[in-house]
Amino acid sequence: MKKKQSEPVSGVLLFAKQAGITSFSSLWSIKHALGTDKVGHTGTLDSFADGLLVVLSGSLTHLVPHITGFRKTYQAVVCFGNATDTLDPCGQIVQTDTAPSREQVLEACAKLSGALLQVPPAYSAVHVGGRRASDMARGGRDVQLEPRQIFVYRNELLDFRAATAEDPCAYALLDICCSKGTYIRALARDMAAAMGTCAYLCALRRTSVGPFKLEDAACAGSLPPFTLDAGIVQKKRDDVSRKLEDAETVRNIQRHFMLFTPELAARCGFLSDILKEDAEKSYLNGRPLSGRMFTRLEIAPQDSEYCAPGKIAVFYADRQFGGMIHLQDGRLSYEFVVPHRKGGGTAFRTFTWQQLQQGDFPLAWKKAGTALTVGSFDGMHAGHAALVDAVLAQKERVGGIVTFASSFKQSAGGTAEELSSLRQRLDFCAQKGLVFAVVIDFSEDFSKIEGTDFIRTLADACNMRFLAEGNDFRCGYRGALTMQELPLLAAECGFTLCRIDDVLLEGERISSSRIRRAVQAADFVAARKMLRRSFAYDCTGLVWKRLPGTADAGVWFTAERVSRQELPPDGMYQCAVVTGTDSVHAVCEIAGSSVKLLLPETAAQVREIVF
Repeated sequence: MKKKQSEPVSGVLLFAKQAGITSFSSLWSIKHALGTDKVGHTGTLDSFADGLLVVLSGSLTHLVPHITGFRKTYQAVVCFGNATDTLDPCGQIVQTDTAPSREQVLEACAKLSGALLQVPPAYSAVHVGGRRASDMARGGRDVQLEPRQIFVYRNELLDFRAATAEDPCAYALLDICCSKGTYIRALARDMAAAMGTCAYLCALRRTSVGPFKLEDAACAGSLPPFTLDAGIVQKKRDDVSRKLEDAETVRNIQRHFMLFTPELAARCGFLSDILKEDAEKSYLNGRPLSGRMFTRLEIAPQDSEYCAPGKIAVFYADRQFGGMIHLQDGRLSYEFVVPHRKGGGTAFRTFTWQQLQQGDFPLAWKKAGTALTVGSFDGMHAGHAALVDAVLAQKERVGGIVTFASSFKQSAGGTAEELSSLRQRLDFCAQKGLVFAVVIDFSEDFSKIEGTDFIRTLADACNMRFLAEGNDFRCGYRGALTMQELPLLAAECGFTLCRIDDVLLEGERISSSRIRRAVQAADFVAARKMLRRSFAYDCTGLVWKRLPGTADAGVWFTAERVSRQELPPDGMYQCAVVTGTDSVHAVCEIAGSSVKLLLPETAAQVREIVF
């Protein structure tokens, strides 16, 4: 089990529940896959039923009542001529009667449509005097439930099988669209009563909840076809098979998880406002709300049926979900606030090349299309920042980077040291606002991939719609694909190619090799100009040992380097040491493979040495 997230991401998961397991068990699978306990469902399904569950995570659990209120559609197989005590295949047959004809069922469908008063089944979760009706019914008590107002928008007969000598029951496959609180078991019961007979529900599949469809759900492909024959077979089985938890299910759930975006908010019926950056502190501190704090996004709800008048989804400037506010009588009020995650509007995610090839990429991102830039990005200098900025400018796309676990020169057997670690590169991307990275291990097999195949894989696996590259771009086997051939491939694959000009300093192109020479010469001013930040050595993995004795300015610690990241030449340097929470001034001494720090306190949490 992966470690649970302390701040679960707010999102929506459409999940195809299997027959034979409870909705609660399905939630456990989802919690496991998403690494969080904070999930909420918007309407359960009985264990014998399958179909769509809409699950909300993180702060979106506050919206469960809203989603629960959406109308729902089902396909149902009903057995006419027998009735069970539970009105479903899990109960015991308690009544038999004559089977109706097709014409009678059609008439009952028409009669049991529109506004209806429905008495819930005795075996249900409805509470009577503080106790569940189902618990009272199992205890042998007579349960009297009050009728409830429901609305059946559609009740259509899709297929029918008349009674035969071998089976005296008739069966109907129904397509039903109904309001919140409708029991399909009770609807089958009432249809039978209208025809002077009895019935129970053989099989049930939920196909939609409001704007959300079963075909878009995780694991939907594992559901068998829902037909009249399949429903009759299910009715005759002693039990239904259970789908065991496996790695493919976990990947499927993760791939279908949708972050809560303004577009998704519109599907749910909400307006969306962007919180202005200068108003963020006031918003997070719960100060009185004003319309001047927000900018309205021109993304209207797609269907008026799901509109929630006055309810507004709030997003930070980086489009991270920030909570809900309510407009009533011209006044804004808080519903709930989601703290701003620093370092990007979403939880930054990484994928391997294998995951990309296997399809383990969020479908919501794939549908939106991605904007990418590809390279080793050693040092993440000003030229690389220009590429990332071009990607971020594609606001309608999901921004990402494709890079390597180590630089190309190292992977290809070169001797050059790296300017930055992989962690530093990914931190840079997350802080800039990119959403994901594809990190490739530059193996011998990967080195043989043709450049055209590499680009086509990106275009297909993550629906790359935009690619930003510099004039020196080349990729694939022996670097055969260059910027000269790339425009033709872009036209073939249907993505926009953006050529970024070189970034110059003092008339010369900024490059990783130029920055490396500056660091080797201890010219930190030049390195800072090209990096647009100070050069920093990643101390991840270093084990610091305290040296005996003390100095006037603190305590000496030493460590042996464990990576091939570039270090300045041997010598003594004034520097800053970044810890997990703070930064302190220090003295750094470099001698061969050893690094010494003179610190005023412990070196246990050293993250970076900044020159």
